[in-house]
Amino acid sequence: MAGGVLAFGEALLRLQPMDDARLDENGPLHAFPGGAELNTCYALAGLGVPASWFSVLPEGPLGRRILRHLRGAGVDCSLVRTAPGRLGTYWVEYGRDPRLIEVVYDRRDSTVCAVRREDAPWDALSAARLFFVSGITPALSPAACALAIEMAETANAAGVTVATDLNYRARLWSPAEAAPVLERLARAAEIVIATADDLRSVFGMSGDPESLAAAARERFGCRTLALTLAGEGAIGVDDGARRRCTTFPSHARDRIGAGDAFTAGFLYGWMENRERALDYGLAMAALKHSVAGDTLSTTLAEVERVMARGERGIRR
Repeated sequence: MAGGVLAFGEALLRLQPMDDARLDENGPLHAFPGGAELNTCYALAGLGVPASWFSVLPEGPLGRRILRHLRGAGVDCSLVRTAPGRLGTYWVEYGRDPRLIEVVYDRRDSTVCAVRREDAPWDALSAARLFFVSGITPALSPAACALAIEMAETANAAGVTVATDLNYRARLWSPAEAAPVLERLARAAEIVIATADDLRSVFGMSGDPESLAAAARERFGCRTLALTLAGEGAIGVDDGARRRCTTFPSHARDRIGAGDAFTAGFLYGWMENRERALDYGLAMAALKHSVAGDTLSTTLAEVERVMARGERGIRR
């Protein structure tokens, strides 16, 4: 794990009716493993980055299903703990215009919510090149919140690069509850990823996207701020230099997980080719749109073909 990426977060199982059916209708379901940090590690491993994921999974077949999914992608799961309990799930009704995508969570008291300080891989944390935790994890429980903050601040103090995607979820906590926690997390991070909507709704910030990005970087004191703008691309502010990139063409088969794919691509670019970090992130998000499920299976060659706006269609 030394020199790689270590992430801490929750595993979920997404349950979704097939063929875009309604949740209240009878019929078969898709089941997709997911979770913000899990998705990010999965995508990073596809790019050849040593990625290790830490969590607490339930003993039994559902926990094993998550581990097999991650190990199949090359993610190091040796730090994962298991305990009696349950795996969180979320149910998705995948609406097409004009229907919305509706999400129903069933994740209260999942095993990671009772994570203990002694469960954390402190030695691996101090040896990592980069530590990643999203703003979702502190919303899960007081124990998860305390450990996420402590791991971020400990990594920062040890000279490990800390990255966070603020990732506000209104169905988990209110802006008043989230703001002080997410601000503390952001202040421990060298790299902060956020959406314009989250900066406005959680922190009451205002202004055009360029102003928002600059103000957020100054407020959090981070080195790098990436502001995602949905279909309009993203803005990056790094050591004072500002860059804006547009999205890459994509077919939106499944939008869920695209933000985590962006995070993986951006972190890869930040570590390997900082001037193109936004391009890597946006190319990964475009690829995720084309793939069903929460996780993106890809290769560096495929991502760079998208970045080069290379050939499309059928390759024979």
